Amino acid sequence: MKLSIAARRQLAQGDAETYAAKSGGSPSRQVKSQIYGRAKVAAEAAGRAAQAARPAATGPKGGFVPKKPEVSSDQLPPINNMGENLHSAEASEIGGHWTSLCDEHIGEVKLVLSDSGETKTVMVRRPSDSQAAIIDWINFTVLEDTFFRTARQMLVSDDQIIEEASRQLEKVFGFGITEKRDRGMNFYRESWVLGDKMGFVCFGGQRQTMLITLTGQGCTHALPGWEHRLYRWLIDIAVRPSISRIDIAHDDLEGQYLSVDWADDQWAAGGFSFQAGGRPPEIQHLGNWRRPSGKGRTLTIGTRASSKFMRCYEKGRKEGDKQSNWCRVEVEFKNTNMVIEPEVLLNPSKYFVGAYPCLVKLEKTIQPERLKLKERAAQINHDAGVEITKRQYGRWLRMLRELHGDQATLDMVCFEGDDYWPKRLLPITADATSGPTPIHKLEPVIVPSMMRFVTAVPSYGLNGENGFSRPRV
Repeated sequence: MKLSIAARRQLAQGDAETYAAKSGGSPSRQVKSQIYGRAKVAAEAAGRAAQAARPAATGPKGGFVPKKPEVSSDQLPPINNMGENLHSAEASEIGGHWTSLCDEHIGEVKLVLSDSGETKTVMVRRPSDSQAAIIDWINFTVLEDTFFRTARQMLVSDDQIIEEASRQLEKVFGFGITEKRDRGMNFYRESWVLGDKMGFVCFGGQRQTMLITLTGQGCTHALPGWEHRLYRWLIDIAVRPSISRIDIAHDDLEGQYLSVDWADDQWAAGGFSFQAGGRPPEIQHLGNWRRPSGKGRTLTIGTRASSKFMRCYEKGRKEGDKQSNWCRVEVEFKNTNMVIEPEVLLNPSKYFVGAYPCLVKLEKTIQPERLKLKERAAQINHDAGVEITKRQYGRWLRMLRELHGDQATLDMVCFEGDDYWPKRLLPITADATSGPTPIHKLEPVIVPSMMRFVTAVPSYGLNGENGFSRPRV
């Protein structure tokens, strides 16, 4: 038999009065009697009244977001053997599992099934009004049938496919394939250089697929608008395109709101965990954190084998300026357990600020233009080169200048070759039109008529008139 609240209050009051009468009426015992009786019942009644005032939880449409996936939607199948998914439960029954949208936004998580039967998630995104991030690296694969479609004919040799690929990539990025490397790459049999060392193209031995890699240098020097052109090419032309990796970055040139120390504090405060109290991702400190030497520090979140990995580092000091406050945050997405949609090319900022809760603060910031980043890196490397020359060869230059004069000294110590630009400046001084000529624009090699039979297709039979042997007369 279940007693009402009023009946329980009367029993508790009677017990308290009996206890007080037997205790002798001391002040301490009177306080104990109140805690034992009236105060306890009043607290229980106040708690029930507060629970009754909570609105009913009706899933995402009700204005509340669950922190646990098992109560995320009323459309989900039952989660237990009682056939209930808690979609009709009141907030008083669920307790502390619900939080308001204004307190925390965990994003929309979708699950998809790949062709191989694996369950993967789709990249999380959240609204971002400004251009808060840029693409700094991208890997994508397409089938070789893509270039049969663009060439409108069947391509026989690998060289023909690479030539057509160079023609198509030049339309997208502004530069094509320039030269062949002496070894394979990324488990592909052969590899080529894209532009003036702007990336790589790998082909051969991987189920008729081609891997195109655009490095950070390539993303910086590609012709403006390449992101939209690549999106249209992948959607409209490519056969079975797949983005396997993409890096999205944000730079704070003056260090006004970003630093490695800020990222370290955010990890300690749970800024990289979507669920309060959940296990935080792996963290690693690289560089001299206890006694910074000016060479730059790096903080990594996650592991390289995971689908999401973040780097926060002092980029200005990495380039050579020990006093620079330039800080960069990069989030690397891979399709290990995640599907990278082509829409990330159109607005990478939405996916950048949706990567971790602490990055939401960057949704209204403006990413510096690529030209400003290039100019800042060039200035830092120039000043670093002057400092290195002065420190290592300053005594020799001053002595030679006094002995031979300025012009004679310069003639003696200057590099005489044509490739005199230092390697650290080449990525900065390169552009979309620099480097060797793309292979699809080279003059075709003239094959002598006596050698053409090697690649000719027999008109009939194994030993036809175009074959390798002729019948004896």
